[in-house]
Amino acid sequence: MSSVEDKVGPSVEVSVRYHSLDALRAWMMLLGLVFHVTWLFQPEYFWNTRTDPQGHVGFQYFFGWVHVFRMQAFFVIAGFFAHLLVARRGVVSFLKNRCWRVLLPFVVSMIFLFPLNRWQDIRGGFETGRIQSSMSVWDYTVDHFRELPSKIGNQWPYHFWFLETLCLVYGIAILLWLAFEKVLDRGGKVRRRLQAAFDAIVGSAWCIPVLAVPVGGLLFWANSWFGIATGPLNPEWVGTLNYWFIFGVGWCLYANPELIARLSRHWRIKMLVGSVLALVLAEIFFSDWAEHRNRVGPTGAEMNLTVVADYPLLRKELLTGGESEIGEVRVAIRERLSPEYRKFFEEHQSPTTDQVFGLVDELNKKIVDSEDLATPERCRALGVVDHSVWGIWAARPIADRSVTARKQVNVALLHAAFPESLFPDRGRPLAATAVYFYAYGLTTWLLVNAWFGLFEEYFVGANAKVRYYSDSAYWLYLMHVTIQFEMTLWLGEYSWHPLLKCLVYLAGTMLVGVPSYHYLVRSTWIGHWLNGRRYERKPFLESALLPGRTDNDLTAG
Repeated sequence: MSSVEDKVGPSVEVSVRYHSLDALRAWMMLLGLVFHVTWLFQPEYFWNTRTDPQGHVGFQYFFGWVHVFRMQAFFVIAGFFAHLLVARRGVVSFLKNRCWRVLLPFVVSMIFLFPLNRWQDIRGGFETGRIQSSMSVWDYTVDHFRELPSKIGNQWPYHFWFLETLCLVYGIAILLWLAFEKVLDRGGKVRRRLQAAFDAIVGSAWCIPVLAVPVGGLLFWANSWFGIATGPLNPEWVGTLNYWFIFGVGWCLYANPELIARLSRHWRIKMLVGSVLALVLAEIFFSDWAEHRNRVGPTGAEMNLTVVADYPLLRKELLTGGESEIGEVRVAIRERLSPEYRKFFEEHQSPTTDQVFGLVDELNKKIVDSEDLATPERCRALGVVDHSVWGIWAARPIADRSVTARKQVNVALLHAAFPESLFPDRGRPLAATAVYFYAYGLTTWLLVNAWFGLFEEYFVGANAKVRYYSDSAYWLYLMHVTIQFEMTLWLGEYSWHPLLKCLVYLAGTMLVGVPSYHYLVRSTWIGHWLNGRRYERKPFLESALLPGRTDNDLTAG
């Protein structure tokens, strides 16, 4: 591994090109194209446009394996290059660069691509019955976007979350750097000690077990069984802090890049052990998902409506109601559902996973968010008592309580009304939970280290094709979900072999993404915006497929 640049004069420095890290960063972004195809082939609905009939559990394992390391490796590299930019150009130049190349693409993506992805999501909901509405797709979409501004903070920004999180992590890192540089540690003594401690940890045999502690601990704090989650546009800060820690590892690596060689040792063994652990974690998560996690219809971080555990029983209980106290509550719940969902219960005996997701979303909106469902009489009749707030709640309407407190009572009442057909989050034993999250942290660092080692061994030099696709990766990542979502809407119902269908989706993504990058981005102002440079226009085959030059072929943008 080449050492960091050396100062040779007051204003002259020798630049080092970290080809392996460039290539690894690009590969992690391009792997996202494959990762999101397998997301579309989950055997059950998983918050995408629609479930594919050819979905298979094998895709779950690949999905879980990639999810353990991909964005974590990306954030390590982001931290490394962030420190590089600050060291070479200064804080002001770094902030301008990141605003131009990260913040602005995020804003533009949210203005233009996010609405398109949401429209595709709505169309998929109508195709599969996840959305039950008497309105047309267009009218439903218009209504949805009219209401969106008031709910924008709670919207999941699709794959653009990583740009928002990068901006937040950059902000945290620069604020800390300025605090130490200008106030807390002007002489650098504290930072030298922290760097020495980091060097000792990363250079020791205990590197991976020690680095796994903060990652696993923050996962445990967030109770995030699927991995690090940063939430909607209003971020979940525990997940953001986890990525900040991982980013910080990369930041510290830049101060001593020789440590990368230490991290890269025995990468084949790390890849094997990490992959086995990742598959075990995927098995635990997906096999246990139906009973313990938010398989369908999350209501938010403060509570969970976990799963429709027995739809036929739920349907029977809702339709029959009854004269008893519990029957009266069931009737009240049914009456709050939309006419489309009351009809849905009458007509559907075996819904798909997409339809069940839509059903639970309806329960969330009409029941959990209700301001008049829960009354003291109904709660006492079904044994729902919130001892911490019961006294003050009983004396005033539920609408006067906080949103979180109101939802908690409604969720408890809903579960009490359907104790056998709706299961709340049952949780897991504390010890098993701690072991799972620590194992997740171990697996993350085993695989991140392994990928560093692989690229240090095979991608240390300049390579024309690697550089071309490294430059194209940013554009491809921004655009690929829109392409893949659209393909699911056109090809989703075709009964092809799942591997063939997966390859078709990947091929379609590349056939649209790579030529659009070559002709619309690489030699234009967009390329200068996203990649910091414009390349000379060359024939597509020469640049994208045939061997060619890497250096000295760019035009100043």
